[in-house]
Amino acid sequence: MSWTPLAERFSTLPLILAGPMLRRAEPGAVTVWLALKASCRVILRIYAGNAEGKLVQRFEGTRQTVRLGDHLHIVAVTASTTNEQEQLAWGELYYYNMFFQPDNTPENYVAGAFADLDTPGILTIDPSSADPLHRLVYPGHPLPSFVLPHEDLNQVKLLHGSCRKPHGIGKEMLSAVDTMLESAPGNLADRPQQLFMTGDQIYGDDVAASLLFALIDAGNILFEGNKEEVLPLVQIPARMLAPGERREVVQNKAMLTTSTPENHLLAFAEYAAMHLFAWSDVLWPDDLPGAEDIWNVYPEARPRPEKQKKAEITFADHMERLRTFRSTLPQVRRALANTATYTICDDHDVTDDWFLDGAWCRRVLSSPLGRRVVRNAITAYALFQAWGNTPDQFDQPNGIALLEAIDTNRGDELDRQEDTIAEIIGLPASFEGSGELPHSPRALHWYYTYSAPRYQLIVLDTRTQRLYRSPSEFPGLLAPDAIKRQIVAAERKDAEVTIIISAAPVLGVGFMEAIQFWSRLRIKDNYAYDREAWNLEWGTFQALLCAVSAMKRVVFLSGDVHYAFAASLDYWDHASSATAKIIDYTSSPLRNEGSSSQMAALAVGYPYLYHLLRRTRMPTLDFFAWDVETGKRHILKKMLTIIRSRTLLFWWSVPRFLDALRTPYEIVLPAKNWPKRAFKDTLPDRSYRLRYIPDSMNPLNAKDLALDERHRPRMSLARLTFRLKRIAIRAIAFAEGRLEIARRKLARRSLAAEQAPEMLPRGTHRIVRGSIKGASIVERRLEKRKNRLTEALFHHEEWLSKWKAGVHIIGYANIGEIDFRWTPGAREVIQRLWWWHPDNSECPTLASQYSDTLELPPPDAAPPLP
Repeated sequence: MSWTPLAERFSTLPLILAGPMLRRAEPGAVTVWLALKASCRVILRIYAGNAEGKLVQRFEGTRQTVRLGDHLHIVAVTASTTNEQEQLAWGELYYYNMFFQPDNTPENYVAGAFADLDTPGILTIDPSSADPLHRLVYPGHPLPSFVLPHEDLNQVKLLHGSCRKPHGIGKEMLSAVDTMLESAPGNLADRPQQLFMTGDQIYGDDVAASLLFALIDAGNILFEGNKEEVLPLVQIPARMLAPGERREVVQNKAMLTTSTPENHLLAFAEYAAMHLFAWSDVLWPDDLPGAEDIWNVYPEARPRPEKQKKAEITFADHMERLRTFRSTLPQVRRALANTATYTICDDHDVTDDWFLDGAWCRRVLSSPLGRRVVRNAITAYALFQAWGNTPDQFDQPNGIALLEAIDTNRGDELDRQEDTIAEIIGLPASFEGSGELPHSPRALHWYYTYSAPRYQLIVLDTRTQRLYRSPSEFPGLLAPDAIKRQIVAAERKDAEVTIIISAAPVLGVGFMEAIQFWSRLRIKDNYAYDREAWNLEWGTFQALLCAVSAMKRVVFLSGDVHYAFAASLDYWDHASSATAKIIDYTSSPLRNEGSSSQMAALAVGYPYLYHLLRRTRMPTLDFFAWDVETGKRHILKKMLTIIRSRTLLFWWSVPRFLDALRTPYEIVLPAKNWPKRAFKDTLPDRSYRLRYIPDSMNPLNAKDLALDERHRPRMSLARLTFRLKRIAIRAIAFAEGRLEIARRKLARRSLAAEQAPEMLPRGTHRIVRGSIKGASIVERRLEKRKNRLTEALFHHEEWLSKWKAGVHIIGYANIGEIDFRWTPGAREVIQRLWWWHPDNSECPTLASQYSDTLELPPPDAAPPLP
């Protein structure tokens, strides 16, 4: 089957291009998001089942769609009520239906005659389709349904995950939500009530060439009626920049720092289409465009003959992964229609390293093209994600102004709509690199809260409200005022537990953060190692701990890092004698696993290293912290004096010396191995104990974190073999390169000989031609050997892929499920991970479990002073 452009298929598509996607759901208001191919007024009605099993309407809402192009109209419609008798009950099951009123409908038209989700042409174009709703509903249910969070914490079930790249490595795990819902049709206690996607819902900077080609094609049709967007600096539309050929523009014009710039999204139409392709299969062609389809349209993208085969292999690999991704979209669509879904942006929703440090902000915002790409991405995020998170914000003057500017925008850069859009999405005009990014008072905010009966939920925006102490320093993920706005102001005194969504783990893996910190000595820029962990900027990290400790029992849900793990922190504030318990559960990726070798090293090798060096499991780490304010500089002098007195113990003194000088605002030092009474005159302000929680379902957990003895020699030999093969490949590649250079020189000399034969000795021409032929033969033989070694390395990766799950860290694609065990005598929170276990390749299963208590640590259990 060959690639078919959207123009040839569009008339066969139903009205709904993506959705319905259930978004914010509360007792008094429910929001559903949709993307349609035609303008209309959408009506949302909420129903409850009565004692006779019939559906009774509770309340409704209507909203006109917003035009993005002639063939793309979106809406987040909210049904709401202020009548307490009509409000929904916590923990109960409800249904919804949607009705579609075409534009120019006569006023006397009967409302009940409007098309709904069950009408042919809405979900499917085929009028003979027996049951269009089967695409959205589960067996035993008449309509799409949802359950509000339960009043009993023991009945609360939340899901979270991040990092979903269509052509990423590993299984697609968002579709596992469909499996959960289908397996619990009548048991509300087994049904997830909220889904949190904690960042990188799309990958704007890392796109397969086949998918980018399809997105360009879709954008051309969907955005008809608009003047085509012309990119500044290059002064051409994005569609004229071929898939695979965007590196120069992305890195040297837009000044972006992604390591995969070849297929970066640029135009607003491309970002919009990517969201549609990520959540629905409606716009996907039956068969994706292949390499020849793209090269026929963009001849400049065709690689040189010697590189074409490698490019074709990459195309084929990515297309196979994309087909697998597409096959899961019907399950994803049904799950998102039946589970209240909340999101927050992270860097790949825009571009890799988005607003990472002050230098990035200064450089990209000073580029007209860089600023345009960021604007396009944030605008798409606002419309396709943020609108459903905070629908009230889009019913207020600034949100209304944004929607009106987009609805009336026809792509004319002379219009004021573009300036209005940039202002309201909070895009700065420029930045000097230090301080906080400036925002207009009209700017929308991406952080938000949700108040459930027993828990308070806070979703943090850690990308647009950062603190940059200087352009090149580690960023503080929240500026001091942002901590007050997003966390302190959101505290709920009556909440038994506070759940905070942070894209990046707050309690990260120490090994990875140590690499990020110490690599700074060799590589100064922050992008190669993604240096934006919370703990790298100690002033911000300590301020965060102080703010959340006031909430006593806190659970962070995080993603970003492409592996899953769990950590907990016991916290003591010595000034107030208060204590707190903080747990961080990380689930990542939904689809974008790291390489097998990287994940095996992290999941298995890192804990094993600790076992070898310390004869212990993953350690419990104790810390003391001091605030170094005006009038307290003597504390730093005292610490440095103690450390210098033990200079001979350099393995102990050097790390502590660097830690003491790491920031002028805080001193944070390990609590162990200090001289007696070292802190008798400078007592710490705080202390805390960090622990990594093991996976209780891992069979090694009951015995030892190290690998089984009989596997260790085999792994060591395999690693040595792997390294030797990799060295051989590099040597062959080097030899191939030198041979190619020599062959080209000989070819040039042969040409010269043909043009001036009298200038060369007799027989030279034959010698040169023979040398060229011989070089070609050697090149082919080297290529064959390199291919054999590459195949061997592939099998090595395949073998290592079975080691992606350790006792603490899971490197397989996964989705996290959060439950509570809450009794008067015990308070516990559990993360269960669904992933495809190598021993069960039929379907995803609950394969890992982390649990820890939320009981407050006793005041006298703090790390002892020396």
